[in-house]
Amino acid sequence: MNPIAIGPLVFSQAQVLAFVAAAVLLIVSELTARLRPEHAKAIHWATTLTVVTWVVTARVGFVLANLSGFAASPRDVFAFWQGGFDPLAGICGVTVLLLVLLWRHQSTFAPLFAAVALAGTTAIAVGLMVPAPALRQLPEGLYASLDRGDPRPLATNGRPLVLNLWATWCPPCRREMPMMTEVAAAEQDVTFAFANQGESAATIRDFLTRLNLRTGAMVLDPQMNLMAELNMLGLPSTLFFSSDGHLQSVRTGEISRAALLAQIKDLKGVPNVH
Repeated sequence: MNPIAIGPLVFSQAQVLAFVAAAVLLIVSELTARLRPEHAKAIHWATTLTVVTWVVTARVGFVLANLSGFAASPRDVFAFWQGGFDPLAGICGVTVLLLVLLWRHQSTFAPLFAAVALAGTTAIAVGLMVPAPALRQLPEGLYASLDRGDPRPLATNGRPLVLNLWATWCPPCRREMPMMTEVAAAEQDVTFAFANQGESAATIRDFLTRLNLRTGAMVLDPQMNLMAELNMLGLPSTLFFSSDGHLQSVRTGEISRAALLAQIKDLKGVPNVH
C-alpha cells in the first residue's frame, strides 16, 4: 500500500510490480533471442508489441470503466503518468495477442509465451512477499484550518475521508489542486481535507487566491507531522479513509479526475467496521 523509495524517486507498489514484470519479460526475451538468432528480430518485435498491448488495453479498460470521470477532461485519457490501468483488461489483451502469434508461428513465439508467464508469476510473487501494512487509523493530532485557525482533530464526520498532502512548490500538486477542490465541492457525502506540508498560511492563501480556489477544506501542517505519521515519502500523496477512520488506499503522485472518482466510488462501498 505504501509508496516505495528508490533513491530520490518514489513509486507506488503497483508501479514497482509493473517494472519487475517488464524487466523479467525483456531479460528473458533477450536471452531467448540470443539463443535463437535466426528469430531474434521477430522475438524483439513481438516483445515490444506485448508490452505496448498490455499498456494500451489496460488503459482502455480503465477508461471504459470510468467514462464519466473522463468526460470533464478527455485529454486525461492520454495522461498515462497519472495512473489508471485495468490489469485484467491488459491480461486479456496480451492473451489474445499471444494466441494469435502462436497460431501463426508457434515455433517462433512459444518461448515468448513462457516469458510472459514467468514475468507475471514473478510480479505476483514479489507482491506477495511485500508485507501487508498494519491497519492504520486517521491520525489523532490537532491541525488548524486555514479559515478558522483553531486547532482541531481531523475527522471523517461519519463519511469517507479523502486526505491530500500537498505544497505550493510541488508542480503536480499545483496541477491537480483545481480539479480536486472542484470534486470536493461536488461530493457532498465525502469529507475532503487538504493538508499543506510545511508552508505558512500566507503562502497558501496567496496560491489559492491566484487560482481562485476554495479555502474551506485547507489544513495547516507546518511541521509536516502527517507525512511522518503516515509514512509518506513524496508529494502529492492522497489517502483514502473509510467512514470509521481506517486507511483503505494510498496514491502518491498526481491523480486524474477519473482515478480520484474511481477511488471515491470504492471508498463509498467500504462497510463501517467498529
